[in-house]
Amino acid sequence: MNQNRRALVVRGGWDGHDPVGATDRFIPALRDAGFAVDTADDLAVYGEADRIAAADLIVHCWSMGTLTADQEANLVAAVRAGTGFAGWHGGAIGTNVSNAAYLRMVGGRFLFHPAGFHDYTVTIDPAPVADGEITFGLEDFTVHTEQYWVLSDSYSTVLASSVFEEAPDAEWSEPVTMPVTWTRRWGAGRVFVCTLGHQVSDFDVPETAAMITRGLLWAARDRD
Repeated sequence: MNQNRRALVVRGGWDGHDPVGATDRFIPALRDAGFAVDTADDLAVYGEADRIAAADLIVHCWSMGTLTADQEANLVAAVRAGTGFAGWHGGAIGTNVSNAAYLRMVGGRFLFHPAGFHDYTVTIDPAPVADGEITFGLEDFTVHTEQYWVLSDSYSTVLASSVFEEAPDAEWSEPVTMPVTWTRRWGAGRVFVCTLGHQVSDFDVPETAAMITRGLLWAARDRD
């Protein structure tokens, strides 16, 4: 195991997603895996090009943010050069919505969720796909949380999904499948995104915690 890797956790923004509490759930696993973990509570860290380029993993947990042109350029350049990028829920795809290069990199943008929390099934993709170690051994599971409708594209590898069922008062007239967990290559970098995680208690679901923990480790650059 490589003991010399660095993880940068960037957390803040809208506190309804509890960015500190959420990231604190996964920092111990990163340290156990040998990462030196640094945290930043200001998007200005993305102005430090050398600092983020030196990171082997960036965990972005910042809802409702906006990157400056320089911050966005530095972040995307670091990932293209090999820095891993990972995040979940609004902290990854409900943020930086005016930053087109960022959105292309993460491969999705939050558009809508029905009001409140709902029970729904997260379906694990059964196909033998690349990056399948993130969901290896996991079976379909039920969650009670927000369900995200996202804008995405076919470049990502979808590892898990959920279905918006048709309803009498819905605008859609048939079931609609949405990605829940996906991976993406961006240049030399790896990108991991999960739409779960509105509240810290979402991570009490073992399958959710496992997917995100594995996704963080998968995304990180391997200096070996």
